[in-house]
Amino acid sequence: MQLIDIGINLGHQSYDTDRDAVISRAVAAGVTQFVVTGSSLQSTAQAIELAIQQPSILHATAGLHPHHAADLDDSTAAQLEVMARSPQVVAVGECGLDYYRDLAPRAVQRSAFERQLQIAVRLGKPVFLHQREAHDDFISILRAYLPDLPRAVTHCFTGNRRELIECLELGLYVGITGWICDERRGSHLVELMPLIPRGRLMIETDG
Repeated sequence: MQLIDIGINLGHQSYDTDRDAVISRAVAAGVTQFVVTGSSLQSTAQAIELAIQQPSILHATAGLHPHHAADLDDSTAAQLEVMARSPQVVAVGECGLDYYRDLAPRAVQRSAFERQLQIAVRLGKPVFLHQREAHDDFISILRAYLPDLPRAVTHCFTGNRRELIECLELGLYVGITGWICDERRGSHLVELMPLIPRGRLMIETDG
């Protein structure tokens, strides 16, 4: 079986000592391609550079995580859009809403989310989405843009049955991580998996 890890933070400093070894082990285990997540301007640049170095197996996303939403001024948005145009970039994001940690004001998060969705629409690229404890606002904002987006994946889904069904009804792809193996927090996902159509279930380490 050939697998694609749709979300891995390979640019993170925790991989600086063994990045190549991690990739080699994953390839040996059947992971043939990786999408390296961009969650800030810096990590987006790193993701693109890694994808340039290994174009046959690595791709990148370009985005600002909701934790960094306050950084998305006009200048940053312009830089992000230029990066997102890179051929190595397969999706805009990681973008969305995070009301769990609230590291940026919620109104600022919503604005940054919309600006990145607008970039994705202009470029005709899919979106790589983040949502935690913010489902209703997330869906409300996303719904208006979906008709103009080629595809959208809700990354690291950890929500409940209602939230999953709403995502599926909107045509979203669903990314599942090792959270499903966490007996304290993720066991409910096991029962939800049969609801996801085979063609829309995606896997990711979120490493």
